[in-house]
Amino acid sequence: MNLAYRLFARTPAIVIDLLLAALALSDGLLSYWRTSDTDTIYTIVAAAALLLRRRVPYLALALTLPSLFFGASNVAAIIALYTVAALCSSRIGIVVSAVVVFCGNTSFWAESLSFAEAVPDIIYSLMVAAGPTALGLLGRTHTELARRVSELSILRDQERERIGDEVRAAERVQLAREMHDVVSHQVSLISVQAGALQVRSSDASVKDASLTIRRLASRTLEELRQMVLVLRGPSDDGVSLTPQPTVADIDDLVANCGLDVTAQIDLPDELSPALQRTLYRAVQEGLTNVRKHAPGAHTTVTGTVEGKVITLLVRNSAPTLPALDLPSARHGLLGLAERAAIHGGSALANPTPDGGFELVVTIAT
Repeated sequence: MNLAYRLFARTPAIVIDLLLAALALSDGLLSYWRTSDTDTIYTIVAAAALLLRRRVPYLALALTLPSLFFGASNVAAIIALYTVAALCSSRIGIVVSAVVVFCGNTSFWAESLSFAEAVPDIIYSLMVAAGPTALGLLGRTHTELARRVSELSILRDQERERIGDEVRAAERVQLAREMHDVVSHQVSLISVQAGALQVRSSDASVKDASLTIRRLASRTLEELRQMVLVLRGPSDDGVSLTPQPTVADIDDLVANCGLDVTAQIDLPDELSPALQRTLYRAVQEGLTNVRKHAPGAHTTVTGTVEGKVITLLVRNSAPTLPALDLPSARHGLLGLAERAAIHGGSALANPTPDGGFELVVTIAT
């Protein structure tokens, strides 16, 4: 039954209407031998009226009534009555249509029938009128229920999405609070201590290192403030990480990283903001890893374009000092690989034969 219903639902409406019109026409023409030419015309008009039943149900029913009352076919009227019940919302109109079809099928009001003849005739006429009406109302109820279920499903999905947005917003606020209260506080202390060390120390190298630490801490604080704004703001309010780092900022990043770095960056400035931000973060991540894992190493940073492929290389030699004992979850390289993948590229980190390390990021423009 479900298969038959699905096949019926997928059949074009015009095909169904043509089949019903053919059925109504056949009902009248099968009794052609005992009908007049006028009855045949009534049958043809009634069958043709079924092609209008979806757009003007009442008119279609009215055109079938001559065949019902005076002709030899009642199938067209039954189909038209079903259509009225299924498509029209007026209860009065549906009841009147059913009564008219009932009157057209029964003969007790036009002929002198005995009680034994009238009862079966009335019962038959009631079935002919009530059956299509009930089926039409049932079909309309089914359609309405399906529409309501579809609306409820959409509302449920919207509610689920809204709850998810609220949960994510609460998590962003919590994360912003932790960043502001914990991370920003500690970075501020680093900046203050570096400033104090710069003032108190008489060693030039210590002063330079303190200055570098203070600059890095100040920049980190600024980026943290921007991230807190993004996390606290709604996802659609237009808040963004401003100012966004670009390729032009890589030179300043290298100059203030506090490492022995040789840089040769030859990248165009007309790249998309997202791509420039990815390249900047790649250099930043590479220098951070050198600072953590290869103190004292010489680092080279190169950025070139060949055809439509950008290659960014951050390579360091073997470390000359013990590595710093700093916490690391290796999320930086993972996030960098995800950033590169968004632009159709890749990020690979591998050791070099001389005991160093290299980070290679390739992106297609």
